[in-house]
Amino acid sequence: MSRFSEYLRAHAPYLGLGGLLLLMVAGSLLAPQPASRPSSGASRPLDVQGDVIRLRFDYIKNLNYDFDPRATTPVPPPAALQALDGRQVEIAGFALPLYSPTGETEFLLTQSANGCCFGAPPMLQHMILVRAGKMKVNSYGEPVLVRGILSVGPEWEDGYVTSLLRLQATSIRDLADDRDIE
Repeated sequence: MSRFSEYLRAHAPYLGLGGLLLLMVAGSLLAPQPASRPSSGASRPLDVQGDVIRLRFDYIKNLNYDFDPRATTPVPPPAALQALDGRQVEIAGFALPLYSPTGETEFLLTQSANGCCFGAPPMLQHMILVRAGKMKVNSYGEPVLVRGILSVGPEWEDGYVTSLLRLQATSIRDLADDRDIE
């Protein structure tokens, strides 16, 4: 048992619920995180159906694109990811809405619907900015399948990198469940 856990057990009656919750949150942030293991689909080659590449978030994550937003010159994406630039891809994920002053549909596509609220937020290289024009998403936060042309590499706005992966959508389809999101 760690010293922190021992401290919590010994002092829990004196901390009150608020203090105990605060210590638990702080402890979970400071605790060593288990190494993540890729899913079984992560090492599989990409599925190609005609001229459409079936892309998976696990594939993107396992390319180990270590992007540092503080770097003045970002590290270029891995060659395997650059090879997808300009290609037609299809990927399943969760649509998280963005405000668009132009009225056109833009959203972030992520592997997890709750990654930004209840867990660690996804890193910039693990999200896809989807630009869908006049197409609409029926229900944000629900699983969707998006097809379109992928752009790979940093996109800058006002001196900041705002996206590393972008998808100009040609179709958006609702999924019945999240089983296809890998």
